[in-house]
Amino acid sequence: MKKQFIFTILLLLGFLSNAQNTLFPQSFFDKTLAQNMLAVGTSTIEGAASTKQFTDKPKQFAPEGTLVTLYPLTPYFEEFIKLRKRKENKKTSVYISDEAYKYRLETKTDANGRFTFVKLKPGKYFLECIVPFIATYTYQQQTGTTTTYNGYGAAIASSPYYETFMSNYNASNRETKIVEIKNDGDLVEVKLAHVIPLLR
Repeated sequence: MKKQFIFTILLLLGFLSNAQNTLFPQSFFDKTLAQNMLAVGTSTIEGAASTKQFTDKPKQFAPEGTLVTLYPLTPYFEEFIKLRKRKENKKTSVYISDEAYKYRLETKTDANGRFTFVKLKPGKYFLECIVPFIATYTYQQQTGTTTTYNGYGAAIASSPYYETFMSNYNASNRETKIVEIKNDGDLVEVKLAHVIPLLR
């Protein structure tokens, strides 16, 4: 009985250590403000969504039909972005509320990874896109054996020989950007792309 109790406690501790934490912005979501910011205007945001795996790899554009989402940058979303930058990791996810999620616009990319949002008002917006891409990795595999012989032709040592191979797998990156429209009728061109930080 005691062993079973200890085993149960250990299982519980293991579950808790692997549990995913979920965080939400704590500021008030002003749906009236969000609704007003998404009212019909005369401006346009357009651009292309792309991503890359490493600095030395070429960028890959979002496949046709990839979803791009636009949110009004209210104080609630500003807190969401800051919270995500500070707290999100493998064990912690940051989400917006169901109510905040309702106040968004969506479009999809074309065959060249381009997207367009029309009839927008001046203001700041938060764009987000999950861009799927083909990632690569390298691995080594034994393809033979190198044998050393002495002067009498007898093998005295051997070592495995490895070759490096490359393979692909499906992956995705979350690309985001804050975009500002300053005037009615503006056409704002954006690059929703993976930004490589500069070394300092």
